[in-house]
Amino acid sequence: MKVTEKISADSNPAVLGTALVAGLGVILAVLALGLGVVQGDTGFTGMMLAAGGLLFVLGLAGWIGVAQPHKRFDDISQPAPSDHHHDAHSDEHAIEAAADHSPEVAHH
Repeated sequence: MKVTEKISADSNPAVLGTALVAGLGVILAVLALGLGVVQGDTGFTGMMLAAGGLLFVLGLAGWIGVAQPHKRFDDISQPAPSDHHHDAHSDEHAIEAAADHSPEVAHH
């Protein structure tokens, strides 16, 4: 892939920003849960957990509003378009199955 090629057709910075807000909310909530195990101060821990949950919900809602994944639903029953422009793959390099050489078992 060339350096100048776009990785995604959606290079909207708002998509990244809303995803980062949701991720920050998850990190804040996990830190609050970890802090709650160590410390007994439930007021600060509860507020930190609530703030993390609120950031996650706001980030998720913003991401859904900006990215709109429901409009570009990926149908996995249809093959994806390929950017490869070459001949079909051949089986010349494939490993061939060996002949069946089962050991003879002595019957007494």
